[in-house]
Amino acid sequence: MGNSNCKILLLIIKLSVMKKILSFICLLSSFMIFSGCPYESDVPIDTSSMLLNTRMFGTWAAQNNKDESFKISKHDEFTYSIEKANKKSTDSEVEKYLAFGSTVNGVTFLNISDNNSDASSKKYFLYKMEMKNDGMMTLAEVTENIDERFTTSEELKKFIAANMKNSYFYSKDETTYIKIGK
Repeated sequence: MGNSNCKILLLIIKLSVMKKILSFICLLSSFMIFSGCPYESDVPIDTSSMLLNTRMFGTWAAQNNKDESFKISKHDEFTYSIEKANKKSTDSEVEKYLAFGSTVNGVTFLNISDNNSDASSKKYFLYKMEMKNDGMMTLAEVTENIDERFTTSEELKKFIAANMKNSYFYSKDETTYIKIGK
């Protein structure tokens, strides 16, 4: 009789562990579904011809996440250099990006790309940007839920102009950044 009690106890433990694993997998799947990424485009909105806004130069942190910081500086006359650092990371490596501004119907967008990618594989992440004052800016991701793909900047810019006022066009959350240093 003792052997059968052990088997029942082992079965209960196995079911309990399986239930925890299943719960974890469900939670992880939910996180992956609800965590958004910005729209990734093969082409920028237009060429980098907008002069730099010097108010953007400096170190910035998200108002709700001071663990990451972004240092924005001049790369060339029309392009920003962005270095992303994470205070919690044990890796001292800094992620590097290039960005430039584009205007669509009076609204400024940033075209952000990985600094290490070559021209043939370059992808652009698109953000609506608003400078609130010298020490605050807001970025809103163009949502990844857009299925359309574009082969020219002209097509992309027309699409943005036609859809930028629609509620689905941006991710639900805007991020406000505060300037924390020069």
